[in-house]
Amino acid sequence: MNLAGILVLAAVQNYGPFDINGWELRGAVNNEGAYVCSVSIPYNSGIDLAFVRSASTFRIALQNSDWALDEGQRYSLSLRVDNRFSQTVTAHVAGGQTLAIDYDYVPNSQLENALIYGNILYVTAQQADFQFALTNSSRALPGLETCLQQGRRNPFAAGPKQITD
Repeated sequence: MNLAGILVLAAVQNYGPFDINGWELRGAVNNEGAYVCSVSIPYNSGIDLAFVRSASTFRIALQNSDWALDEGQRYSLSLRVDNRFSQTVTAHVAGGQTLAIDYDYVPNSQLENALIYGNILYVTAQQADFQFALTNSSRALPGLETCLQQGRRNPFAAGPKQITD
């Protein structure tokens, strides 16, 4: 392998995938150079539900290979987790088959706690209602922090720089 190939392999420090009670956990450096981690699970409806974290952001993503979504399109949705959390949000298309809802990451937020301890995530759109059982999310979501800690050990991933002698 030539030097360029070795440098590419060194820069792509992947974590996982690991199975956490049906949820798939993985981490990698994204296109913007930030280390991100995700947990995802497929549902019988054909939709995959994913929670994605970086050091400063949290994303809920819904993906279905049958969807043909228009890039740049935005949709108003209602999110609810049992009686723990309820919010109207604007989701955006993040690829032709993925709808994303982005948040600034706040540790122990009402949303994070609802997703960890809740039973069902309800997503209501103009023409469809979705329900996602959050079975084992109490094990999967804390795995995001473990994954991010692994990424912080990667000196090539984006994040705060430390200079040592």
